[in-house]
Parts: sequence; structure tokens; C-alpha cells
Amino acid sequence: MSLFEFKKQFLELKAPESFPTGNYQAEWLGPKWFQNSARFSLNFLSFRHWWGKSFDGSEIAYNLFLPPHSTDFQMRYPMDLSIGKSRLDGKPSLILEYTKNAPFPWPYFVDEFRVLNGTDLLGMNYSKLSPFLALPFLIRKI
Repeated sequence: MSLFEFKKQFLELKAPESFPTGNYQAEWLGPKWFQNSARFSLNFLSFRHWWGKSFDGSEIAYNLFLPPHSTDFQMRYPMDLSIGKSRLDGKPSLILEYTKNAPFPWPYFVDEFRVLNGTDLLGMNYSKLSPFLALPFLIRKI
């Protein structure tokens, strides 16, 4: 599917009814060139070895990192969680906002999620300055 088709799909989904719990592995979606570019660029944005996200049902979530040859996750860059009005279409979404203590440029970015199925959340990542340029990714409960 194209980036546009994933955004269209996202807009048709519903927000979760409560905050998720557990560890979710991330996967970039879209054309191969985009997936490879996204993975590569994260290495330069304090997200080298990014694996996914961890939720405990509270209003805080963490990014999970898994360095090579390690079996232990590192939890970094807490995010504030809310279920609120989407900047993409005004409908409810699970919204994750990086705190001001996260490294640049993350305090200026937002992740929004909606339920794709029983284990997967479809996410859109965008700059607060340009939500119309949202980029899709999936997180899957492991």
C-alpha cells in the first residue's frame, strides 16, 4: 500500500477505548524505499536500535530499544498518553507526545494510534507543525 492509502485506512479506524498494556514491536509501513529510509534516518535521531513501545495502562509510555546481542530492553524517552482529538481528522485517537526532556527533534513530534485489530495499532507520526505529512507505522503486541 502507498503512504496515502495507509493514511486513508487510519482515518477509518477507531481509537482504543483504554490505554494499552504490554510491549509492542514497531514496523514501518509503505513502499520499501520509505521503510528503509525511515529505519536509516532514526539512527541519526537518537533512535538507533529502536524496537517499539511499552505501555503499562497509565498515562506514560516508553520507547523500547534492543541493542544487538542483547535480550534486555532499554526504556527511553517517556511519552505522555491521552485519548483525545486527532490533529489529522478531529476524531478520537490515542495520542503520544514526547516530553520536553526527549532529545531534539522528538518534543516537536506526535504519534497517534488507532485500533487495526486485536493485536495491532496503526500509527501515524507527524511534526506538530505539519500533521498533513503524517507517516504510517504499525505496533504489534508481543
